Amino acid sequence: MKYFLYVVCATAIFMFSSCSGDSDLGLSIQPSGDEIVLGVDTFHVNSFSIKTGSFSSPASCSADSLLLGEFYNPTYGTTRGEVLAEFTTPSAYTVPAGAKADSLTLTLIFNTWKGSRYSPVQIAAYEMDKGALSYNTTYYTTEDPENYCSKSLLLGSRISVAVPDTVIDTASYQPHLRYKFSTTQVNRFFQAAKDGVFKTQSAFSDFFKGIYLRSEYGDGSIWNINHLYMTLYYHYHAFVSNKDTTLTNGLIFPASKDVRQIGLISHKDIVSTISSIPDTVTYVTSPAGIYTQINLPVGRILNKAKERFGNKVINFNHAGMNVEVTNRDTTHVYALKPAPTLMLTRKANLLNYLKNYNYSTDTIMTATYSTTTHRYVFDLSTYLTSKLHKYYDGKTISDADIEEMVLIPIEYVTASSSSSTITAIKQQSTLSGMQLRNKKCDSPLRINIFYNGF
Repeated sequence: MKYFLYVVCATAIFMFSSCSGDSDLGLSIQPSGDEIVLGVDTFHVNSFSIKTGSFSSPASCSADSLLLGEFYNPTYGTTRGEVLAEFTTPSAYTVPAGAKADSLTLTLIFNTWKGSRYSPVQIAAYEMDKGALSYNTTYYTTEDPENYCSKSLLLGSRISVAVPDTVIDTASYQPHLRYKFSTTQVNRFFQAAKDGVFKTQSAFSDFFKGIYLRSEYGDGSIWNINHLYMTLYYHYHAFVSNKDTTLTNGLIFPASKDVRQIGLISHKDIVSTISSIPDTVTYVTSPAGIYTQINLPVGRILNKAKERFGNKVINFNHAGMNVEVTNRDTTHVYALKPAPTLMLTRKANLLNYLKNYNYSTDTIMTATYSTTTHRYVFDLSTYLTSKLHKYYDGKTISDADIEEMVLIPIEYVTASSSSSTITAIKQQSTLSGMQLRNKKCDSPLRINIFYNGF
């Protein structure tokens, strides 16, 4: 009997996988007991592109996720990354008697970038002189920097490239950008150090709210900043081996996890980009760019199940949605790549997931990009089963009812290296871009369902 069931299942799956339109197929098995009915259906799905807008992600501050610079892609438009950063006061420091200030620097370190390593980028560093960042506040990628910085206190401005052509050993070179602040700022910080202003974080934060890093020139490169810090250098005299020696030292102010850093993302031409998308595809870009909205035909799916199986107990054995990536750019060196992982979730609950990681009220569905088949495969069987139970108990649902879902690129954390249980998610913070087939193309987006009733 088991072998017979396997044969029937395999045959049914083969038949629905070759369908191109809405279809249905009913099979029945009559054992010695009650009848078991098998069903196969295919449902087309409507999809379209939307901008993030009010669904903007909480601003990221994890390693390699603070984008800085500007990058233009002819298909997906321009992505601009800026940074608001607080710094931590040095711990347990002393300024030797007679010490003299030397310099104050800001260092930005990045391991990766998108675009040309020789494309010039001008980054200006302004002191935050208005509002201060709050550690317990959720900030979004659309935060307005003018609430924190008037841009009247320019600390430094540099034009640089990811890897200067003067670097001979590019393999071991650590890409970075360093600023030297003015003598006025050096003396200001050094005097504050001697006055004990840096003894507590709150006193230091009142003295120096932070830095606003702004891209002011160039659209050919964007850097993934993973570390930034300031250093106040000074020198002093000391006797070493009975000799009068000049020693140098420095106080380091890291932008650590103890304080806030937020990445600001903007897409100045996103409206025109969306309006020019062909009707055969939808776009998904990150970070905080374009999502694909998918209207799942839950009314048609659930009513079809009720019509087919009546009062039987229904199981969705398989409900697969293949999201196909098309028009892949394999020619240009700086082409954007598909996101490693997509999440399919309710549009209405999106901010709850991104902000609070609230998994108790809905089903989160994720899929990983296959570089072989160039698709993401989502399993909707658990989701549809829970939906069916919700509407099965004396309730009705119209055939026209849909569930508004969105596809967004995410990064996630699991309970352990060997576990598939997701414990935290966030919107992908690095650049990605892809085109997905929709209903108006020759291989439309659809859900293939195999279920049974007994």
